Amino acid sequence: MALILSAVATVLTTTLKSRGALGFSSCTGIDWASSRRPRTPLLTKKYTAPPMHEQSTRFTTIDSRSMSSSNGKCCSSFVEFLECAPERLRKRWNDAKSRHDERAMPIQFIMGNEAGDADSIISAITLAYVQYLLSGDDRSKHLILPLVSIPREDLTLRRDAVLLLGLAGINTDKLLHIDDDIVSDILGGIDRASEFDVSLQITLVDHNRLRLSLDHLSQNVSEILDHHEDEHSHDHITIDSGKRVIAFDNGVAIVASTCTLVAERLFRAIPPTISIDRSLGLLLLGVILLDSVNMLPAAGKGTDRDEAAIQNLLKRTDWSSCGGTPPAFVDDETIKKIFPSGRDTSPDRTALFDVLSSSKFDPKFWHEMNVRDCLRIDYKKFPVESRKSLVQSIGLSSVLMDMNTLLEKEQFDNILADFVASENVDIFGVLTLYFDEEGMPVRELLLTGRDPRIVNSYAEYLLKDPEAAPLRVMEREDRCFKNEEEPAMETRLFTQGNAKGSRKQVAPVLLRHAVTITSI
Repeated sequence: MALILSAVATVLTTTLKSRGALGFSSCTGIDWASSRRPRTPLLTKKYTAPPMHEQSTRFTTIDSRSMSSSNGKCCSSFVEFLECAPERLRKRWNDAKSRHDERAMPIQFIMGNEAGDADSIISAITLAYVQYLLSGDDRSKHLILPLVSIPREDLTLRRDAVLLLGLAGINTDKLLHIDDDIVSDILGGIDRASEFDVSLQITLVDHNRLRLSLDHLSQNVSEILDHHEDEHSHDHITIDSGKRVIAFDNGVAIVASTCTLVAERLFRAIPPTISIDRSLGLLLLGVILLDSVNMLPAAGKGTDRDEAAIQNLLKRTDWSSCGGTPPAFVDDETIKKIFPSGRDTSPDRTALFDVLSSSKFDPKFWHEMNVRDCLRIDYKKFPVESRKSLVQSIGLSSVLMDMNTLLEKEQFDNILADFVASENVDIFGVLTLYFDEEGMPVRELLLTGRDPRIVNSYAEYLLKDPEAAPLRVMEREDRCFKNEEEPAMETRLFTQGNAKGSRKQVAPVLLRHAVTITSI
């Protein structure tokens, strides 16, 4: 891998054009007026940006025009790459169906997990562009396309991601979604697709096991870039190949964000005198700040690698590019806080984090949301490997509000029961997170299921088993759960003393216990 990256860097150095020859024509003229949202309030914490190191060498901005070859037309910038993706896929699919091609042209989809949070969405679209840039002469032979891993209508619920995409000048209507007709045709009918002369590859980001609904494509997975515990699926992709990168070790994520891994891959591959497209840099920076909680020590999320990526993005992004692009969802006052010296300069990292975090945790947004949307906005389903287990699947929803407020929502018990039934899981958990008045994270956990023996087995495990001890759970007994459905759901409620234990840590704990429940 090191040799490959070194070779890529050499090619880049010899093929880059001068800065004056580079342009960003696709970064202007986007009309966002019809999709503006009210401004998200900033937090009040003051931040003074650290001094930037002086650069002795004039930076050249990397885009695909600077890396174009004689073999075909290239998209000229990150924004244009995303906006032309649907048309490129449509043309490829139509050509395949018309049998205009003499041989199969690989289509590589890059997609995040089914919860579709900001890290999944942004790491997919940025990695796709990075791999597109680094593909060189193979670019005309290999179609690399990012997918937003949630239905198109659900994107508006990911307010932090939508806001960040707007800040970067990305038209979200132009992004490919997993439920788009053309994508569904390819993913849902791979046998038929092969008849149309299409070779499909899938890169997984921010997860390492393909969702159950796409299990028939397991062998099409060709690469994994992730920071969750390895579920040991897709074993045909080996660590030695360099295509299985999972930044998780000894129960701990080595990086807070998959976007850190994308940034590392990019900066390893380009010379230190090369700067990157502003939209690309802003997306990566925003997500890493979100996932690391702006490197707040009390949150325990950020690592040295995350901070290194943040610093590289601040220093090696050409913030002057696309500086005039009108942002979506953010008013002028907030823009001035994010870019205190102007939009053509580097952002104030804490102001950027505050805006994104406030949009994600906005109490009004969560309070107005119905129970079903609260449960599905950040939901993941985990299959259990053992066929002998009474638990074949686990569902976990992350909800960004306090547990009491969630429980008080209208018809919570009955809607919870309906949601669990619709997902057909044997044990279901709701993981709540909010920040108290002192800004400290507080987590609670609700477990429920139709078989009280399974639910109670989990309760006993969480409270007494050494394997679950790191979560430091204590049971709450102040809430009685009732629903009108039959059979009734068994529900247990816990506080979680370890506020650093997100779903990334909770899911492996629950999965380890599942394989032990073979009889009750």
